[in-house]
Order: sequence, then C-alpha cells, then structure tokens
Amino acid sequence: MNFKKIGANALGMILMINFSMPVALFNQTATSAPSQLQERFQERFQERFCSRLIETISKFDQRIADQKAKLQTKQEEQLLKLKNRQTERDSWLLGNRIKRDDNRQEHYAKIEARAQTDIQKQAVAAFKAIVEAAIAARRQAIDATIEKFRQDISQAIASRKQAVSAAVQTFQNVKIAALEKAKADCAAGINPKTVRENFRQAIKAEQDKFKNDRQTIEKLKDSIKPLIEERKQAIQKAIEDFKAAMEKARTDLKTAFGEN
Repeated sequence: MNFKKIGANALGMILMINFSMPVALFNQTATSAPSQLQERFQERFQERFCSRLIETISKFDQRIADQKAKLQTKQEEQLLKLKNRQTERDSWLLGNRIKRDDNRQEHYAKIEARAQTDIQKQAVAAFKAIVEAAIAARRQAIDATIEKFRQDISQAIASRKQAVSAAVQTFQNVKIAALEKAKADCAAGINPKTVRENFRQAIKAEQDKFKNDRQTIEKLKDSIKPLIEERKQAIQKAIEDFKAAMEKARTDLKTAFGEN
C-alpha cells in the first residue's frame, strides 16, 4: 500500500509538471508573439510591396509604350493624309491650269480676229504679254506660298514628334527616380504605407503632367492655324495683284478698240 501511495503521488507530480509546462510556455509565447508577428508581418508586407512595385512599373512601362505607339500611329496617319491631300491638290492645280491655258488661247484667238488696225494688233500683243506675265507672277507667288506652307507643316510635325519623345523620356526619368527611392525606402525599413504613398504621389503628379503635355502636343490643328492664315493672306495678295494687272490690261485693250 505504501508503494502504491508513493507511485500514485509520483504519477500525480509528473502529470502536474506536464500540464503546467505548456501553460508556462504558452504564457511566454503569448508575451513575445505580438512583437515577433508584427515584425514578421511588416517584413512580408515590405517584401510584397517592393515585389509588386516592380510589377507596377512594368505595367506603367507597357502603358507608356502603348500610348507612344498610338501617338506614332496617329502621326503617321496624319502625315499620310497630308501627303495624299497635297498630291490631290497638285493634280487639281495642274489640271486647272492646263484648262485655263487652253481657254486663254481661245480667247486670244477671238481678240486677234477682231483686230483690224496695226494699233489694235499691237494692243492685242501687249494685252497678251501683260496677261501672261500676270499669270506667271500669280502662279509663282502661289507655288512659293504652297511650298513654304508645306515646309512649315513638316517642321510642325517634326517638332511635335520631338515633343512627344521628350515628354515620354521625362516621364520615364521621373518614374525611374521614384522607383529607386521606393526601393531604398523599403530597404531602410520605412513604413510601407509611407513608401507607397510617396511613390504614388510622385507618379501621379508626373502622369498628370504627361497627360496634359500629350493633349497639348496632339493639338496639331492649333499649331498650324497661324500657318494656314499666313498662306491664305499670301494667296489672296497674289490674286489681288493679278486682278489689278488684268484690269489695267483690259482697260488698255478696250481703249485700243474704241470701247468704253
């Protein structure tokens, strides 16, 4: 019986020790767990944020590449339309001039058939010379105006291309700088929320600027309005000069034929 009591007491002590040890370990773990879990969570969050940061930059790169490709495609389409319009205008202008030349020769023939005296014949010859000189001057002025306008348009398109490239490069530089700073901040253990917010603000500010710059660059119509007005005024002057020369030539011719 004594042996049994001793055995029972020993077993009770062992069970108490076994049950009490987990409780003590649990209490110890419970005391240190929050700080350890928080630190580990922070590390993982930082790792995930930095890892996702790379993915975000890749998406930005793709988006910028897509936008740049769209701009280039649009520019090429506009340039092609411009060249097609120029070709059509040149063809129309040449055909119109040939038609007018033929009509003018018919008009000359009718006037020459009416000339009876030497004075009238000389007047017809002078009329023809004045008309041909006036037409040549008008054509030269119009051709020079058109050529200058086309050169100015080409320069405007080239400048816009350079502006697009510069805007894209500026955005890329800001993005790279923001990425490097975010990486450094992550490595320095700065609060990920702060890192993320700083990165977001830097990218958003430059993204808004890039968007505004792109919209301004795309407005080619606004940049060529002064060129269109300049061309219009130059052509109008050439036409007015031609009309003045023609009016004098007709007056002189009528005088030679005794007409009012």
